[in-house]
Amino acid sequence: MSWIDNKDAQKSLDILGTLSLTCKELGGPVSAEIYDLVQKRDYLALVSYEIDYSRFTNDYTSISDAIYARQILGFFQKLNFLDLGIDREVAASERFVESEWMCERTNARLSLHRHYPSLNGSDASRILYYAQQKIVEILGELPPLSELSFAFGPGANTNVKGALACPRAKLSAPIACSTNMTPTVHEFLSEVPAWVGLHAVSESEDSFIVDVTPSPGKVVFVPKNAKTDRSIVVEPILNSFIQKGIGSYIKERLLRFGVDLYDQSINQRRACIGSVDGSLATVDLSMASDCLAKELVFSLLPFEWSDLLDRTRTSVVIIPESVHRYELPNASSMRFDDESQSWLHTLSKFSSMGNGFTFELESLIFYAICFGVCKVGGFSEKNISVYGDDLIVPAKCIPLLKKSLEYCGFRLNDAKSFSDGPFRESCGADYLFGFDIRPFYQKTLVSERTLFTMHNFFVRHCELTLASVVEGLCDPRYVIYGPDGYGDGHLIGSHSIRRNRRVARLGWCGGFFDTYALKAKTFCKVLPGDAVLPVYSVYTRSGRDNPTDPNVVRGSNGYAKISIYTLSRNIFSSRE
Repeated sequence: MSWIDNKDAQKSLDILGTLSLTCKELGGPVSAEIYDLVQKRDYLALVSYEIDYSRFTNDYTSISDAIYARQILGFFQKLNFLDLGIDREVAASERFVESEWMCERTNARLSLHRHYPSLNGSDASRILYYAQQKIVEILGELPPLSELSFAFGPGANTNVKGALACPRAKLSAPIACSTNMTPTVHEFLSEVPAWVGLHAVSESEDSFIVDVTPSPGKVVFVPKNAKTDRSIVVEPILNSFIQKGIGSYIKERLLRFGVDLYDQSINQRRACIGSVDGSLATVDLSMASDCLAKELVFSLLPFEWSDLLDRTRTSVVIIPESVHRYELPNASSMRFDDESQSWLHTLSKFSSMGNGFTFELESLIFYAICFGVCKVGGFSEKNISVYGDDLIVPAKCIPLLKKSLEYCGFRLNDAKSFSDGPFRESCGADYLFGFDIRPFYQKTLVSERTLFTMHNFFVRHCELTLASVVEGLCDPRYVIYGPDGYGDGHLIGSHSIRRNRRVARLGWCGGFFDTYALKAKTFCKVLPGDAVLPVYSVYTRSGRDNPTDPNVVRGSNGYAKISIYTLSRNIFSSRE
């Protein structure tokens, strides 16, 4: 065993059970009720448990009960190794198919609305009208491609595996794009002549000829929680490169209108306010990214913008066998691809997770719909806050907002949306009567590394009893202490810094402490893309904020104990 090695499933569950017992002893009746499920090892009931926040009152004992009840659930609800008797890929496949049918119905409904708006009621027409006007105002005129900051994202592409997903590998891979992009692919390639020149099969004084392979996207599943996986679409390499630039531009335009997608704390602060005075509601949507229907984008965005997004998205995808067994919309266009030996499906949604502009696009659309609802309902637009599908709006507008979102093809997640009562949650912050009750979520098998992270979470949240129990569960061979503010490679606690004569003679007043750090995994094989990496780095301003290593790829190559210089004299001193 080492600091990063996982313990087995039984040992991990025993550790989490011990911590749950501590929570039960610190909590109250709700904590005891949930701990009873842990004792019975009824993990399916445990991960499905929904807390009724109306059971709590605004006093210390009751709020403590809520905190420890939430923490017991946090130990189990997102574990990716629990055997609940549920096939998570099948569950994700069913959600994917359901979202496709929802989008298909939305496409039919909004197509009719576009041609006969009077048939759909005055509220729907007015809300969509105001949403359209707000989107036009936010986006402005379509910029030339030269003003978009194209770049590679961190994920995999259809011809670059996730394990090698770095700019060097992506620059070296053959250029591929979706069939949506092929008619105008030359417009996008003209913006990156160095990259195109690398793959040119012939060239003249003023042009290159380059092979571009039409490629479908690929539906894959990634872990979400103990009950289901999440579907994403792996995009062709050129699509993801262009999409990231478009997404970045939309994000900057939203920022000009007060929608800051760089800062989740805005939503978090407003969630706290809503939990205190009830004036604001927090709204969460089910399968939001997967329910972004094509007709909704075409209905709300100006033509030139919807055309650009449509040309750069991926509409045809390879679906896994677990999806193909179900009946899907557009069945007539489904075909078997001999090259990949897979079935191809034409999406009813506009885009999904995996697309480089989906997050920004859905934020724009949700903000515009919330704006339209407030205009029609007579509510203040100043209280709208959006971060992806985490929405905050005046509590009084929830009935109209719910109807509007459902009309546009979305479904409120009632279990995670709160408009009355003392609880609100948004962007990773949970508040009850204004008190932070966010738990630590264990997602993987327990290791010494995750125990360090858990301990430090409890220390930062002043849960010293739980922190002490976690400390006792750590292997003494790996226990080291240091100050806060330097990561979780050590336990936050009382420590002594080391000094030496050389440091003292140089006049330095600080010293060193030890911590563990993961060693970066690198891919150093010489690649064709290395020739244009300097041009790409200048174009994307790589390393502008932090030094970057173009050889670093996903994952880690073990760990090491390192020494860090600090001026901190106690555990919570900020770095200087």
